[in-house]
Amino acid sequence: MPIPSLFIDIILIILAIVIAYILYRILKTAKKLVINILVGFILIIITNLIGITNIPILSLSLSSLVTIIVTALTGALGALVLIILNIFGLFPF
Repeated sequence: MPIPSLFIDIILIILAIVIAYILYRILKTAKKLVINILVGFILIIITNLIGITNIPILSLSLSSLVTIIVTALTGALGALVLIILNIFGLFPF
């Protein structure tokens, strides 16, 4: 016995709603993460421009790579840790 066309349509609509909700939740979370990462990089750039720190961010060195990785993974909190370490003379190594 074949499945009625209306039943398949209802299942597809429910599946589309579930997928849309999941994508909405993922993108909502991703937006917060991207904003946090951007704030971290902006903090490092501002402290470099003001002259408080000298954290390498655009050079081709190990310190620059560490800065980019830490800030990309931890966002503003990681940037603040790097700034504090730089102020106390512990970073860049």
